[in-house]
Amino acid sequence: MPIYQWKGLEGNKMNSGEIEAINTADATEKLKQKKIVVTNLVIISGKEKEDASGTNKSKSTKPAAQKIIVPRKKKYKVKKIKTKELMIFTKKFSTMVQAGMPILKTLKMLEQQQEKPNFQWVVKSIKDDVEAGSTLSQAFSEFPTIFDTVYINLIKAGESSGKLTLFLQKLVIQIEKAEKIRSKLKGALSYPIILLSVAFIVITIMLVKVVPVFQTMFASMGHTLPGPTQLIVNISEFCRNPYKGGVLLANIIGGIVTLKYLIKTNLNFKRKFDKFMLKVPIIGEIIQKSSLAKIAMVQGNLSVAGVSILESLDIVAKTVTNTQYIDAFEVVKKGIESGNSLSSLYSTCKIFPTTFHQMLAVGEETGNLDEMFESTARYYEEEFDMAVDHLTEALEPIMIVSMGITVGFIIIAMYMPIFKIGEMVSK
Repeated sequence: MPIYQWKGLEGNKMNSGEIEAINTADATEKLKQKKIVVTNLVIISGKEKEDASGTNKSKSTKPAAQKIIVPRKKKYKVKKIKTKELMIFTKKFSTMVQAGMPILKTLKMLEQQQEKPNFQWVVKSIKDDVEAGSTLSQAFSEFPTIFDTVYINLIKAGESSGKLTLFLQKLVIQIEKAEKIRSKLKGALSYPIILLSVAFIVITIMLVKVVPVFQTMFASMGHTLPGPTQLIVNISEFCRNPYKGGVLLANIIGGIVTLKYLIKTNLNFKRKFDKFMLKVPIIGEIIQKSSLAKIAMVQGNLSVAGVSILESLDIVAKTVTNTQYIDAFEVVKKGIESGNSLSSLYSTCKIFPTTFHQMLAVGEETGNLDEMFESTARYYEEEFDMAVDHLTEALEPIMIVSMGITVGFIIIAMYMPIFKIGEMVSK
C-alpha cells in the first residue's frame, strides 16, 4: 500500500507525518477523520491505486466521493463587506485559534455568530471546503471580494510555517490600522462638511425666503437701494430664477457626476487628478502619509510571510488607489529585475520622500528589513495623525469665520435701507 507524507493543521498547530492509504482521496479522508486539516500531501513510496481496483468497494469509493467538493449553490451574491466587519471576524478567528480551538470548530462557531446571511454563507462555504480537504488559504481565496491577496498570503504563510496564530494577529493589527486611518480621515473631513452643508442651507433659505420679503418691503418704499443691498437682491433673484439659478445648480451637479465618471473610467484623467491632489496643501500631505504608512505596513507583513519582492510589489500596488504610487511600483519592479536594491529604486521615484527610502536602506544594510518596514509604517502613521490634526485645525476656523462673514453680510445688507430711512426720519 502506498505511503504518503502529510503536513497540516492539527488543532491549531502545524504537524507532519506519514500515513498508509489506497490513494490521495483515501489519505485525505483518514487524516480528516483524525481532525487534521491537510495543507500538503505527497506520495513517498508505492504506487497509488485507482478507485476501481480490487479493494473493497465501500472502502475505496467512499473517500473518493467525499473528496469531491460539491459546487456551491450561490443563494446569496457575495459582496464586499465593511472593513469593520472583516476586522471583527479576523479578531474572533485569531482569538479562538490562539486559545487552542480546532480550525473546523472555530469556523463553525464563527458561522453561527454571523448576523448577515451573505457573510454567514461565506463562512459556511469556507468551513465546508476545509472539511472537504482544501487548505485554509485555498478556502479563503474563493472569495477575493472579501479577502484580498494580502489576507490570503498571510494565511498561507501561517499554514506553511506552523505559526497561524502569529500571522492572524498580524492580520488583525493590519486591518485595525487601516480602519483607524480610514475612520480618522472620515472624522476629520466630516466636521467641515457638516459646517459647509449647514452654511449652504442657511444662506439658501435666506436668499430664497427671507430676502424676497425685504425686497417687497423696499419696493413699497420707493427708495434707491444701497449697493450691498442691491447686490444681495440680485443674487436672490438669480437663485430663484429656474433658468438661471436652476441651470447653475444643474451644471454644478453635472460637473461633480462627470468628474467622478472620468476618475472611474479614464486612466489618463485619473493620473492627472491624483497628481493634482498630491499637490493640494494639507490634503496632499494626508494622502501621501496614509499611502506610505499602508505601503510599508503591507510590504513588511508580506516580507515576513516570505513573499518575494516582485510579488509583494504587485500585491501592494493593488492596495493603494493613487495611480502615482501604482506607476512608481512598475518602475521599481523593472529595477528589481535588473538587480538593483529596493531602497535605491525607491529613491529614484520622486513620489517617495527621502525619509522613506533612507529608512529602508538602513534595514537592507543591517539585515532587518522586516523590522524597518514596521518602523517606517509606525513613523508615517504618526505623521498621518499630525497631518489630519493640522487639517482639522485649519479648516474649522476658516469654515466658521467664512459662514459668519457671509451670513453677517446678508443681514447687514438687508437692514441698511432701514437704517437709512431711520436716519432720514431723525433729521
